[in-house]
Amino acid sequence: MEPEIFTKGGLLARGIFALIIGILCFLVPLTMEWVIAYLVGIFLLVISVITGGISVSSAAPPLHKWGTFILSVIGVIVALLIFVSPIWLIVVMTFLVAIWLIVTGIADVVFAASVKEAPHRILLWIAGVIAIIFGLLIAVVPFPTKGTLVVVILIGIFGIIYGIISIIAGLLMRKGDLVIVA
Repeated sequence: MEPEIFTKGGLLARGIFALIIGILCFLVPLTMEWVIAYLVGIFLLVISVITGGISVSSAAPPLHKWGTFILSVIGVIVALLIFVSPIWLIVVMTFLVAIWLIVTGIADVVFAASVKEAPHRILLWIAGVIAIIFGLLIAVVPFPTKGTLVVVILIGIFGIIYGIISIIAGLLMRKGDLVIVA
């Protein structure tokens, strides 16, 4: 597991990004469904093409090269399917967002509970609990009716609250504070 580093700048960047996404989810919720789907498609396409190229030119054993290449081809196919019909990704992504929020929330709560020297760890604990609650809310949204629109609104609420808390935690950190979580 890679160590995670919390810095003043990192918390501020995370908070600002979450706040912007949250606000956009309220200003243009229907558009955000499609924007998110297409961004995922673009990201997956780029990563799959790069990974496929690296696998072909790598000096790794043939089994590793072909396994990585096959996964890259699957990634390209899924990305192309997203561009053809992004609505299926929106529904699948809803479940993935719920899982991600729950896992992120648990990680934040565990971090806040285990690292005593973390400044303002109560804010990270609150952010973690909020992530878990919103993850659970998103997980039980009825599908495929208006569930995705509800998810965008819930992501917007989460983004605003989580963003504000992260910004406050970042602003309260002193310059040079660095917390490393292993």
